[in-house]
Amino acid sequence: MPICERAGRPLLLGLVLALAPVAAWALPPALQDSELPTAERERLEARAARLADMSPEQRSALAARIAAWRALPAQERGRRRIAHEAATSLPHAERMQLQRAAAHFDTLPEAEQRALRLEFEQLDQSLRRGWRLGPTLGQDWAGLHPLFSAMPEDERGPALLALRTMSAQARADLAALAQRTPPHERDALRSAWLAAPADARDAWLRARVNGAP
Repeated sequence: MPICERAGRPLLLGLVLALAPVAAWALPPALQDSELPTAERERLEARAARLADMSPEQRSALAARIAAWRALPAQERGRRRIAHEAATSLPHAERMQLQRAAAHFDTLPEAEQRALRLEFEQLDQSLRRGWRLGPTLGQDWAGLHPLFSAMPEDERGPALLALRTMSAQARADLAALAQRTPPHERDALRSAWLAAPADARDAWLRARVNGAP
């Protein structure tokens, strides 16, 4: 049985591998406080306070992680930034699942970790991107991605919010409609789905799966 279909494996593959957190963050270039927005200045001041509280050993370890980060190829740094941003945008419950999955992954024998990484790397790229949306949407993404692969950026936020609040049955209905809709009509389907009142979307989908116009 493929790993993705075993109990617990979707979390390991999708969350640990697709959402692997960045090992270290790079410090931003120095800027005058007066040039920074208030929120950004406060964030940097908080970071400086954390650095001031570190022991010499901790600062040395941090410097090593930053040096390792900067030594990575630009493409890999970009991949990790995207994964980190995706992980931090997950709902709280799914972030907790990520932490548990990562802890479990670390307990696996090295050979099994390598096998999991290899199988994940062999997944279609669209499915790997889907796992960045978390365990719930990641498991359903094989059926959903045809509807969202070419989505305009201004629809991304509303679409993800709607997807996260849907029932499992509604996601299955949306995936069924996506699969049966010709590619040139999928944008219209997605727009009509988003335009439906939030509290009526599940019923809207169920009706169309059952043949309503």
